Amino acid sequence: MAFKLHIEGEGRKIGFYKLNRLEFEGVEIDTDTDFDEVDIKELFENINAYIESGELDELDASHTITAIDPDSATVTLDADGLDEVEVSMDDLSLKNLDVDRELKLLKSAKIGDIFFVRTEAGEAYWDLSGEGEESFSLQNVEIGYLDCTNSHNQYELLRDSYYEFLCDQIIPQEACYKGEKLELDEHVLRSCQVFGDLYIVRQELPGREKIFQRVTLEERMRLNGFDDTVEPT
Repeated sequence: MAFKLHIEGEGRKIGFYKLNRLEFEGVEIDTDTDFDEVDIKELFENINAYIESGELDELDASHTITAIDPDSATVTLDADGLDEVEVSMDDLSLKNLDVDRELKLLKSAKIGDIFFVRTEAGEAYWDLSGEGEESFSLQNVEIGYLDCTNSHNQYELLRDSYYEFLCDQIIPQEACYKGEKLELDEHVLRSCQVFGDLYIVRQELPGREKIFQRVTLEERMRLNGFDDTVEPT
């Protein structure tokens, strides 16, 4: 039995970008200086331009994740021989994903590396399809879920604040039916907010632990219009 799932709600696209090689492109970032609001705005504009042009992807120093807030998600099932019906996210089984698998780019970082996190937020949908048996059961559908508390304690989650963009998010494109990954037919994100955050990899004493230090600003930098009055959902 063929079936389709339509998932929609408050989506986000999170891009992680290693910036060190941008120095060859003329973008200088001095990690030992204090950033003021004017300098950081110009820097973020330059970085965002490289991202939108696709040049950072060509440098093979990026990783992008698309996700949806489970509290906002609605799911519609359309299966052969059955009426189209809206189902609850609770009717699907969660497939816990290792958040660090999604962050290999960061986990291999060295002291002094610089990362940019670009978050787009807005209404989104995913259309997925698969093949089931005659005895199709919605309970056999598993959907990807990033539960950071399975592998990290609260201290780690607060210390490396980039986790906040990922934790407790549904990853629709990781959906499976009886272990077989579903086909992603279409995904659309209508971005209404785009934010940027800059991180510098430092060493924390006395344990010489590697940490990701966010460059703090008075307001989180919004990239589409630089209107800092609204936080993403």
